[in-house]
Amino acid sequence: MKSKELKDNKRKSDFLQVAPANYLIVCEGKQTEPNYFNGLKQAINKKYGNKVDVLIPSIDIKGTGMNTTSLVKYTQKTVNHSNKMYGQVWVVFDKDDYSDEQFDSAIKNCNYNVAWSNPNFEIWLLAHFKKITRYVSKNDVLQELSKEFQKNELGEYIKNDTNIFEKVTSQEKIHTAINNCEYMENLNKKGQASKRNPMTKVYKIVNGLKEYLD
Repeated sequence: MKSKELKDNKRKSDFLQVAPANYLIVCEGKQTEPNYFNGLKQAINKKYGNKVDVLIPSIDIKGTGMNTTSLVKYTQKTVNHSNKMYGQVWVVFDKDDYSDEQFDSAIKNCNYNVAWSNPNFEIWLLAHFKKITRYVSKNDVLQELSKEFQKNELGEYIKNDTNIFEKVTSQEKIHTAINNCEYMENLNKKGQASKRNPMTKVYKIVNGLKEYLD
């Protein structure tokens, strides 16, 4: 009898899954970044939402419009007052117009994962289409992204496009983007984040979730 119970318990344990970590993604921007991550969340839910035998991560996305200091405080408050445990907490912000000191200090003093971009979030979007090998200004990135949109018949790049995830990730471009970001990271291995241009750490968030999109 005991032997049968052991076999039954083992059989049951074979089907048990470890629940994936809950994600909290807090963005400096109110629209572009949240639009991308909401598109990612919707793609995962669409693929697995009706499958009771597949556990998917809960992903909470906040678009704040706050500066870096306020952003970190807001993240702390959200974590403290949430009724769920977050295994992955990410703060998303850009170098953009911040001084080198402000940018580096914000990253250093954040107790959470920081998905920073230098110069801006759009460099992550651009990485879906091409490899960036040299210093770029935020205007350079926007111009290059507009060219890629036109080349790929995606229309004009609009900063607050609610369909941005769907547009840039067609034809398995997520893997292209991650590979291009790893290339940039190898290109700029040393120094403070403010000096590491081109670079974005956004790929680390997506890399952790890509298994739910394959």
